[in-house]
Amino acid sequence: MLVHAATAPMAVLRTLPALPRNQWAASLYAAWAASAAVTAAYLPAAPAPRHSPPTAPDSADEVFARAVRHQDEHVIKLADTCLDVYDRTGNPDALAAVIRATELIDEP
Repeated sequence: MLVHAATAPMAVLRTLPALPRNQWAASLYAAWAASAAVTAAYLPAAPAPRHSPPTAPDSADEVFARAVRHQDEHVIKLADTCLDVYDRTGNPDALAAVIRATELIDEP
């Protein structure tokens, strides 16, 4: 369920250009509220150990390829979201999140 806490707001962000501007704030608020609710309900009691993400220049491509090989739609959607974040911020934790998801979510 925690995958949705990241992918749902990204879906809203991607649809904003198609919405009238007067619906943007309400749409973002709804996405934030839904993400907060999912996080509050499903956040583990203690954080998992931090994984070291790959750091090679093509590591983002490798991470997405790993998600695709995994074949679960949630892993692929999370990878798409996290790679957008990584492209904008350069934060390697975005790549580490995808790798963690491939470990936690059973392959189909």
